[in-house]
Amino acid sequence: MIYVVPCNGEYAVLKSFAELEKTPGVPGLDLPGLDIVSTAKGFGCHARAASTPEEIKTAFAQALEADGPTVIAVPIEKGFRPLVQA
Repeated sequence: MIYVVPCNGEYAVLKSFAELEKTPGVPGLDLPGLDIVSTAKGFGCHARAASTPEEIKTAFAQALEADGPTVIAVPIEKGFRPLVQA
C-alpha cells in the first residue's frame, strides 16, 4: 500500500467548511511542524518526503518494491478554496 500525503501545514478542508458555515478562525486547524514522515515511521511504515517530480517518481518506484506500507509526504501550497462557488 502506498499513501501519498499532501502536506501544507493546515487542515484546509475544515477551514473551507468553517467559511461555508460562517465560522472562520476555528482554532486547531493550523498544523505547523506536523512531521508526517516520523509519524508514519512510528506506525511501522516506510516513509520519506519528496518535493520535486523526480523525487516523487523515485520514491514511488521504491515504494513499489518495499515490503510493507509506504508513506510519501509531498509539500503543497498552503491555502484553501471555497467549498461552494458563489
